[in-house]
Amino acid sequence: MWITWKHEDTDFVAPLTFEQKVDVFYEQTLGWQLHIADLVANGGTTFGEFKLGKDGYSVPRIRHSGFAVLHICLSYLELIGSLVTATPQSPTKTFEAGVRAVFPGLLGSSGTSGAVLRRLYDGTRCGLYHEGRTRPGVGLSQPPDRGAIAYDPRNDIIGISPERLPRVLKAHLEQFKQALLNPTNLQIRRRFERRFDSGFTREPPNKALQPSSRAPRKGKPKGRTREARG
Repeated sequence: MWITWKHEDTDFVAPLTFEQKVDVFYEQTLGWQLHIADLVANGGTTFGEFKLGKDGYSVPRIRHSGFAVLHICLSYLELIGSLVTATPQSPTKTFEAGVRAVFPGLLGSSGTSGAVLRRLYDGTRCGLYHEGRTRPGVGLSQPPDRGAIAYDPRNDIIGISPERLPRVLKAHLEQFKQALLNPTNLQIRRRFERRFDSGFTREPPNKALQPSSRAPRKGKPKGRTREARG
């Protein structure tokens, strides 16, 4: 069974070392997600058949593929968010943590960061997942600063370059791999290994960090009260 674009499960002897886990994670994310998105958006050379000794081949970019590229790429932000937070969070908070980690310069001043995160989460992430398209206020563009994502506060809109986004994420993945391999980054290494060993299954958010979903009672409560369960 293939577990990355270049590894089969029989290539490893259990238990995997930490370095092997990082390598599997890296090659899965690069070869099965981000490089595919890059090829769709920009064209280029496939990775080929590594174990058969066959080189990759050239493919052209696919026209009108911008929103398909966003579909491929956006989950990377939530993945990274789940790895950089110390405890499990809600999907919203996890996505926001990923945006802050991958695009720290995008948020700018505190006055606009909330609007940027709202547009990206609701308009991009939720729109693509639930409706198969972005919601109003999000579109494809080529930001003038050569960035992958730009926010226009005057019109409250987000512009995303599908050609640049995969390459920015690939560069971040490379940096993240190096951070994981750094033995001094103990917290993120422990968090990554726990997530890897669980198969990256969804972790329930820390209830102590989540707002109560039950409206407060009016008037004086009778007897002992208890915290609402989210």
